[in-house]
Amino acid sequence: MPDIIVNPRRAQRAPARCEARCLLPGGGFWATDTSDVSARGCQLSAPGPFAPGDSLELVLSAERVPGQLAAAGTVAWASRAAPWRIGVTYDERHREAAARWFEALLAAHPGLDTFQLAPESLPVEAIVHLGPAPRVAPELTGEELAVLRATGDGVALAALRERLGHDWPVFEGLVFSMIGKRLLAVSPAPAGDRAGWAAVLDAP
Repeated sequence: MPDIIVNPRRAQRAPARCEARCLLPGGGFWATDTSDVSARGCQLSAPGPFAPGDSLELVLSAERVPGQLAAAGTVAWASRAAPWRIGVTYDERHREAAARWFEALLAAHPGLDTFQLAPESLPVEAIVHLGPAPRVAPELTGEELAVLRATGDGVALAALRERLGHDWPVFEGLVFSMIGKRLLAVSPAPAGDRAGWAAVLDAP
């Protein structure tokens, strides 16, 4: 196992909820929201299991961003159990348009670029703990809540990887993203007060 875990989301990726309309090669579509977006791809919820290499087409739209992004893409990774989530990489021919749309998204939503706060890599012995307790309960995905609960009162990154199990490829980039959003912190940064997180962590 490597002594260093590299942030798989080193490409600028913003925690943005955009509307996504996804078209399937065999016909049909589903509507969902993204959980993050970059100039090269996005992560979104899916209605069922997918496999890496599956292709799809999608159309993204966001409040305050003129126009839409229409792009074909390939599933780069997929969760192995519900709730189903997939990471999509845009096809090369759509990268230029996707980059322009992503820049417009960042410009329309100041403060969205929390990816700049995430480290490029971390040693496996780094201690990860809860970030500052939120004043208002944040809107979290099921995966984010699972990471917070697995982190508990603080845990080495290697142990966190073991706790999250076989779906670590799904969580790996998410952990770095949550550090960028200050939901998590890495020592020697001060730990958040778990009591302040109780309403979030103890929710059914």
